[in-house]
Amino acid sequence: MQKLEIAKVLKPQGIKGEIKVRLYLSDLNFWHSLKVFEMDGKTFNITSFRAQKEFGFIGTEEIKTRNEAETYRNKLLFAEKPKANEDGEYFISDLENCCVVDENNNIIGYVESVEKYSQTPIINILLNGGIKSFPFLKEVIKQVNIKDKKIIVRKDKLDEVIV
Repeated sequence: MQKLEIAKVLKPQGIKGEIKVRLYLSDLNFWHSLKVFEMDGKTFNITSFRAQKEFGFIGTEEIKTRNEAETYRNKLLFAEKPKANEDGEYFISDLENCCVVDENNNIIGYVESVEKYSQTPIINILLNGGIKSFPFLKEVIKQVNIKDKKIIVRKDKLDEVIV
């Protein structure tokens, strides 16, 4: 079972042990179907969840008071990694360290990190000892092969957007 980092505790919320978290996954279907998560080596059973923008508010059976919730500030939440969607969505962790190649299989660089500031993620690649960035757009990305850790790009389109 592969674990996925799904959120980070920001602070307690209210007096009944609810925690406010920064969500690392934007798929609300995932969150509403999630029954348990791991944090600090322990398993937590979810009793309530609600979302507000990039934040979530989680109640658990195990955390009953604000003081208990306070002890988990800045802790990371993990869950079993769900299967990727078939519609071109990928987990950031799947894209990191992928080899970026053009249509002729020439290596362009390696994904150093992925940033998500808006709807379109930004791919940062290690290229000639420096970092270059480009948006994760259908016009640029020809194919993503997570199994082989390879992203095939349209070189002409990449040249238009890489900075």
